[in-house]
Amino acid sequence: MSDLPPSFLAGLIVVLLLSLSWHEAAHAWVADRLGDPTARDLGRVTLNPLKHMDLFLSVLLPLMLLLANAPVFGGGKPVPIDVRNFRHKARDFMLVAVAGPFSNLILAACFGLLYVLCVALGMFQDSIPNPYGPATPHLPSIIFPEERIPSRFWLQTGMQLNIFLAIFNLFPFPPLDGSRIVGWLLPRPLQPAWYRLDRVGLLIVLVLVVFLPGRIMHYIQVVMVSAWIHVADAVDLLAAAVA
Repeated sequence: MSDLPPSFLAGLIVVLLLSLSWHEAAHAWVADRLGDPTARDLGRVTLNPLKHMDLFLSVLLPLMLLLANAPVFGGGKPVPIDVRNFRHKARDFMLVAVAGPFSNLILAACFGLLYVLCVALGMFQDSIPNPYGPATPHLPSIIFPEERIPSRFWLQTGMQLNIFLAIFNLFPFPPLDGSRIVGWLLPRPLQPAWYRLDRVGLLIVLVLVVFLPGRIMHYIQVVMVSAWIHVADAVDLLAAAVA
């Protein structure tokens, strides 16, 4: 990453901040719509990244993992939720959680559609053989972006990053968003014990991702990369159709 030109790095930072803010703002917005104004009152229904940055989760943790040559992950400042304001506590808590990954999928789709539009307008140079037919022998690919075109790199990064964020957050490990789905499905007597795991949730994720990187991390990476390839392939097909 250090070899990237400044324009690429600047775009990458913007994409990262947008994706993080979009995810956290979605949590806050859905919570507010379901009756809990806690996050809205704290100004969290916003795309301003300063409102969603956490010194440890957003800066120190990713930096430490990077320096330790471990899988890098992080997050934004947790959105404060008061479930007492919800009409259906477990269900609404789950909907607030799912809003984050779902918003990332929407943002990934936006990046993909922007890429297709750019291809249709001829903004990207032909670069690789088109595998979808001889009628258009060369078309750009979102999977293999042209290194000389920063905007193409940003679109690929935005789409890939948001797909990865959505999938990673849907894994059922506390305190990831997917654990709220498990909490909603559990019998009511078991729900309090499950939600209490949030107290050591970050430690659970660290152990699973960093200290047990074998099969667990392998399966997580396989799911993420497989999803990215399939979605990117569909976007390239659509771009080929409109080119």
